Amino acid sequence: MKRTPARWSLTLVVVAVLAVVNSPLAVSPAAAKTIRTPFDNYNVNCVIHSQTMWVEDGILHIRNRVMSGVVESDGPYHQGAGRMVANANIDLATMHGNYWGTLEIHPTAYPEGHWAGSFSMQVTEGKAGGNARLQGYGSLDGLASKADLLPLMPDQLADRANLCDGNQPISGAHAVGFVMEPDSE
Repeated sequence: MKRTPARWSLTLVVVAVLAVVNSPLAVSPAAAKTIRTPFDNYNVNCVIHSQTMWVEDGILHIRNRVMSGVVESDGPYHQGAGRMVANANIDLATMHGNYWGTLEIHPTAYPEGHWAGSFSMQVTEGKAGGNARLQGYGSLDGLASKADLLPLMPDQLADRANLCDGNQPISGAHAVGFVMEPDSE
């Protein structure tokens, strides 16, 4: 059987991928240690500043929903003001959907720094969750933050009305994760 150049290329790609996947970790260079500081946050959105919404084929589309609020945290890295630009596609029959966008956090303890990054969440039958990945800037430069997200239910939001000057919060998420700091040694 004669092999064509395309078939040889495909074979070489498969062999290269298998070699990378199966290579022992022991021969990789030593990675720098990272200090991980765990956190437990409640990101609460208090005000919608602007948004675009429409319904098409039973799906609610939300684009560029700009919100501001507060991050309540068990540590100083995130406690402070938050700003979010969110998007969503929500099936109105099931209320399942996808949520994604960008997030900024301006911690009170680090007035010369802030976090910026992205988040995504999915709500399906029996399951809701997502993640957020943020980079530190200014006095937080060099730090990174990773978190798993769970949307806050209406009763959980009502419990945090004090964060929104007594008003019912618009939305929010419980974020559990860690701040990563490169080892200084």
